[in-house]
Amino acid sequence: MKSYRKEILEYFIKSYENSAYGNGLSSSPRRITFNLNKKYPNYGGSRFYELTEEIEKVVFQLYEEGFVEFSNKSIYGKRVLEFVNNEENIEKIYHELQRKSLKEKKEKYLLYLEKYDDSFFTEFQNVIKKKVQNNKGLSPYLKTNDVEDLENVMKILQGMINQEEEISFRKFSEKVLGDTKKLEKYKNKIYHIIKDFYDDSIENVDDAFELFYIRKNPAYVYLKGNAIFQINNQVIDLNEMNHYFVLPSICIKDLKIKDIEAKQVMTIENLTSFHDVSLKDTFSVFTNGFHNHAIEEFLKCLYDFLGERVSYLHFGDIDAGGFHIYESLIKKTKIPFQTYKMNVDMLKKYKAYTKPLTENDRKRLLLFEKRHQEVIGYMLKHNVKLEQEIIGEEDDERKNTYTY
Repeated sequence: MKSYRKEILEYFIKSYENSAYGNGLSSSPRRITFNLNKKYPNYGGSRFYELTEEIEKVVFQLYEEGFVEFSNKSIYGKRVLEFVNNEENIEKIYHELQRKSLKEKKEKYLLYLEKYDDSFFTEFQNVIKKKVQNNKGLSPYLKTNDVEDLENVMKILQGMINQEEEISFRKFSEKVLGDTKKLEKYKNKIYHIIKDFYDDSIENVDDAFELFYIRKNPAYVYLKGNAIFQINNQVIDLNEMNHYFVLPSICIKDLKIKDIEAKQVMTIENLTSFHDVSLKDTFSVFTNGFHNHAIEEFLKCLYDFLGERVSYLHFGDIDAGGFHIYESLIKKTKIPFQTYKMNVDMLKKYKAYTKPLTENDRKRLLLFEKRHQEVIGYMLKHNVKLEQEIIGEEDDERKNTYTY
């Protein structure tokens, strides 16, 4: 049987919770009304006497208990209720509906958020705490005061941080949420969190997850240079191909390097630059922006074969993302990479093509300033960054005279 009393009380309490007064942003409660005819079209109809009588009985009971008043000209079958908005009534309704108060919800929400205070996403958590305390909306990151939503988002973030090898999107969803499809409903929230609090250079949802080895499709490694590989019994001679080679990640475990003729290995962040840059005695690897697990494993294979007989260079954007990729390459592969053309000279030479820094750029650049004082100091002082595809290939590069 329909509970008209419950529906009316739920409407009042939801309206209260959504109001500035309910959220502590106003000292005066706003007027909350309930039009019975709009909610129940048959109420007051000549053929619906029993329904009208039942609703009338409920609203008079609410009136006698002090929850509502009748608006002016309120008559039988055409009533508009006005909620008596005071703390006593609010508390009584929460108790009757067995519903947690807004204050209790916030306290529980903040308490749960504090469980993850030592996580990598401290800045994100601090922003969310401040928003909750100031009664601000949490979109596009979270649902306001929804602990289940928060719990799942934090499980996903923690899982991403701890993911150390490649995994499919669906398997990761099952791993952290116990359901292969559940991650789909959270992916856009995760994208905004990663972009706004971790790496603002990412451009789409897939990039956000690939940053942490979570992929919808198998990974590939783009290669260019003079090399001979063997995969099981198949010999692949890149010298005979005269263009780049694409290595599926699944083949890396069976890969044997037979020969590489190079004086240096270069990782290149941008695909346009990977195609355009053709340096003598150089073996090139395209990182596709932020390197994935497959690229890291392949680079380790290269280093095991070549050791320190060659130099290792990274060519990327002269921005926070580029330095982040460079530092991460060293950290995850243990290979002594140097930067290539990620310097002040390039910023000066291509000054007309530089872009201004965002506030997030500045914060992230400070994280890498210690190892790149000259270039990052210049970037911060002159408010500039530069995309690597702007940097052209010079004649002196073909002669092996490089600017590091």
